[in-house]
Amino acid sequence: MQVVRRTGFSLRFVIAVCLGFALLAGSPAAAQTSTVEFTVSGTSTIRGWTCTVSGTAEVAPGSSSPAPGFVEGVRSASLTVPVADFDCPDETMIEHLLDAMKPAEFPEITFELEGYEASGGGARASGALTIQAVTSPVSFPISLSPSGDGVEIAGEVSLDMTAYGVEPPVVMLGLLRVRPQIRIQFEGLVVP
Repeated sequence: MQVVRRTGFSLRFVIAVCLGFALLAGSPAAAQTSTVEFTVSGTSTIRGWTCTVSGTAEVAPGSSSPAPGFVEGVRSASLTVPVADFDCPDETMIEHLLDAMKPAEFPEITFELEGYEASGGGARASGALTIQAVTSPVSFPISLSPSGDGVEIAGEVSLDMTAYGVEPPVVMLGLLRVRPQIRIQFEGLVVP
């Protein structure tokens, strides 16, 4: 009796696995996760500053207009930055950045692609940028260069951090004030 139950279970399991593979084979391509390097820079009343972080890009090809390196177009794309992973030239800068960004409450910065217009060696990307639970539309140019099995991407966007609820750090009794305008640059190899 137990042999029959085990055999019945094994047969159902094998059928379920085969059915799952059949469904996946017919489904649209899933997004691949790739590493993207981000550089965030700005100025203060005393000096300029730059911090870096590694994030991820997920790009799923298909069902839209072609772009360099994406013959079938891009169905969806997202960029994610883990706030707690920022690296700055010194520990004090990291502390001030993390105090302003509140990673325990808002662990990620995200960008979700909503559309693009391809031209020349790139595209103009439009989408929703979310920082500290504030989501706003952004648009920026992005270069796209086919490279082996992937596409080299690079782009930048400037923004006012206070528009996303981030209070610029003020230290040394107000002598050093970080200005709200920042520039975010990114580059990496994405695999569609």
